[in-house]
Amino acid sequence: MGGPLTDLGTKRPAAVATAVSLYYDDHALYVGVRAQQKTPVVAAQATDDVGYGTDDFVGVLLDVTGNGGRTYYFVVTPRGTRYAFAAETARYKPTWSAAATTTPDGWNAVLRIPYDALKLAADGPQRWRINVVRNLAATAEHESLAYSPLMSYQQIPQWPTITYDWRWWPRTQGVTLVGAIPPPKPRAEFYGLDSSGTDRNAFTTPSGTTVRRSPRDVGADVAIPITATTTFVGAFSPDFSNVETDQQTIAPQQFRRAFNEYRPFFAQGAPYVNAAIESYQPNLPNEVLFYSPSIGSFDRGFKLVGTKDDNAFGALEVRGSDPQSGATFDDVAFGFRHRKPDNTLGYWVDGVSAAHSNGDDRTWEAGAYGRSLASGLVYSAMHAQETGSFVTRPGDAQKNAAFIDIQKPGLEANLGFLDTGAQYNPVDGFTNIADVRGPDFSLYLTHSLKSGPIKNGELFLNWDRWLDHQGNVHESDADANLTLRMRSPLALYVNDQLGSQRTYEGDYFSGGTHGYRDQQLQPFKTWDLGVGWGEGTPNSLRTDFQEGPFGTYFLHQTTSTFTRALGRASLSVDYAGTRESMFSGASDGQWLRRFSFAIPLGPDGNASIGYRDVSGRGGFATPGRDLAVSLHRKFRSGNELFVNYGTPAANSTLDRLVVKYLLKVGGGV
Repeated sequence: MGGPLTDLGTKRPAAVATAVSLYYDDHALYVGVRAQQKTPVVAAQATDDVGYGTDDFVGVLLDVTGNGGRTYYFVVTPRGTRYAFAAETARYKPTWSAAATTTPDGWNAVLRIPYDALKLAADGPQRWRINVVRNLAATAEHESLAYSPLMSYQQIPQWPTITYDWRWWPRTQGVTLVGAIPPPKPRAEFYGLDSSGTDRNAFTTPSGTTVRRSPRDVGADVAIPITATTTFVGAFSPDFSNVETDQQTIAPQQFRRAFNEYRPFFAQGAPYVNAAIESYQPNLPNEVLFYSPSIGSFDRGFKLVGTKDDNAFGALEVRGSDPQSGATFDDVAFGFRHRKPDNTLGYWVDGVSAAHSNGDDRTWEAGAYGRSLASGLVYSAMHAQETGSFVTRPGDAQKNAAFIDIQKPGLEANLGFLDTGAQYNPVDGFTNIADVRGPDFSLYLTHSLKSGPIKNGELFLNWDRWLDHQGNVHESDADANLTLRMRSPLALYVNDQLGSQRTYEGDYFSGGTHGYRDQQLQPFKTWDLGVGWGEGTPNSLRTDFQEGPFGTYFLHQTTSTFTRALGRASLSVDYAGTRESMFSGASDGQWLRRFSFAIPLGPDGNASIGYRDVSGRGGFATPGRDLAVSLHRKFRSGNELFVNYGTPAANSTLDRLVVKYLLKVGGGV
């Protein structure tokens, strides 16, 4: 299949050979791989879906819609440990198989991917896109069968990006299925839970807030196929104690922080509900109308997600209440997007209707983009409008944005314009900053060297100057970020930030909501130096130091992360320290110490322990010490057992022991 793989770090043919064979029948897709290797084979992970990226692996990427509507990723290591991912859901657990064995000069593998794991629309000619990638863990080399000069080297787990890279994957020719598509199957998961401890009624949301409510003993998730590519999803009395993750940081924040969503109900089909294809603030987190981490504990939710031809769509309804205040919410969100298979045209519309006991809020958004395959020119524009109880002037609750972007080998330049009203702040959404109007520009340069100590380099430049609606500078930035990766395990990072931010009565978000009173222009002028050793390998070290004026104080900050493979087990250690010297003369600091240890229990089980200690009050985090222990076991029937003490998501240890059994009924994905 195709020619040799390309090393994305050097943008040259890979130094070792990888032979790929592709076959299919009426039941499954088969991929055979023969991987030669000069460095020792790395294959420590022994539990499926745990520890992705730390071993050597070969991955098969599939876009079964031809336009990025549904993309899948199947991975196998030399030990035969398997991983599976889908862009449409974070809870993707298909039934598939793979086998691998080492050889004197490398290793071989065979992957069998049944069609019922892919949600194929129909028999007949298929318009699949397929790619094969390879990771060499000892040297952090990333190789790809599909190659475009526009592709860049990325760190795992960001690489490969299955929601974006599909446009470079080659199309299959002549694949026709007859009577091969199995009927979709419904699936249900029922849980039974028992808990004990003084904090058995405490639960932590993705944003780090711990709430208290009565523990839930039973609940269910159901997935009922409507068509081969459309599914109804329901969550009843949900519990997420077994998927909570540590997102704690002491780093000061200039803008609102974006948290990752780990709750399966919200993660499934999220790209179809937040349907926007483009984003408009290249140096900030992506703004969305429905930001599920802002939704705390909820009682039940319904969702319909799917694809049809070149379209993708999703809608959800979620209801719940705040166990402390008694405030209720009943929110609806929807999205629709269309994208041509050649990625030259796309458009979308999405919206949210939030019905809260203290008021209602409605927001909709529409946008479109175009792309020239010949010139590399990309252009896009969008408009959003918010109305409801919290909006007194609808004209000030709008957002308009546009950009022109040029993409060439080794270069991407983007010129944009942003106009966000002073009252624009969707209740269920994520908005970085409001009351801004003005241009922004970014330039991204990459270059790979054929010889010398430097393997590749990246330079990212960002500039913006946004005025508030009185004409004063609200936010301005001029940032430069340089990355140099050596042929040795060394990597260097140099960053410089030169900016300012205006606050109004101490709030940076919007001047209009404060009547533009008590304005203060605060400096953000920091530099950062980082050093990495062996990043992307099983044994790595990364340390950074940042210093400079940061708002109302002078910042000194250091962060270090160390990971090491201990046989099949893994160890991770973090240390961070922040010192804030106030311009008024006072000073304070905060320190974070964190470690985690994980050990596999065969291919279907694992155990882990994590400890975090945050001390001092001169930082972003709430001080506290947190201990979390977990045990997971998956049985041959597909049922699962979880035993957890505490939670990695809380600020301090929760005296809470949870035993949860998950009973699975039916098939499907």
